[in-house]
Amino acid sequence: MKKFFTYTAMIILTMTLFTSCDIEFWEDMEDRSEARTLDGTWTGYIDTYYYDRWGLTGDSYRTTMYFERTSAYSGWGYEVDYDLNSRYSDYYYCEFEWDIYKGSIRIRYADSWNDVYINDYRLSSNRFEGYMDDGTSKDIIFRLNYDSKFDWGYWNTRGITRSASDSTTTTSTKVMASGKFAK
Repeated sequence: MKKFFTYTAMIILTMTLFTSCDIEFWEDMEDRSEARTLDGTWTGYIDTYYYDRWGLTGDSYRTTMYFERTSAYSGWGYEVDYDLNSRYSDYYYCEFEWDIYKGSIRIRYADSWNDVYINDYRLSSNRFEGYMDDGTSKDIIFRLNYDSKFDWGYWNTRGITRSASDSTTTTSTKVMASGKFAK
């Protein structure tokens, strides 16, 4: 009877060991798959909601994000946001680096914006939507569609590009349509 309990304990420990490795393996495979799916240009809307002293308020942006994968789990990209509430058609441009770890996407912007974490999202070959967390009390909701036709030519002719191997040319700009820089 004592041998039976010993063998049972050994089997349970072995199953636990292989199960934990199996979970890590599948999480790793899922991260790789999501990074491959994320690779490309996505266009849609980002809406932010927050409470100020007058109540609930928010901002809406027409957004295009470009993700380029440089490894199995990470890469770089850039983002253009067009302020839908601006009379002057303000827009903002910024480069970023991104990575995926255990289903969480982290975006590190090249300027002073906070890192953004995306944990609650749905990603398919043509749709990317969910919630972003930038460490503030804002609720940030995004709805993006895969966009194979977006022309980055305007941005590339302005010298605002970055090669994946040259991190010293990182440019981050918030530019107003009038040509003035905004903070």
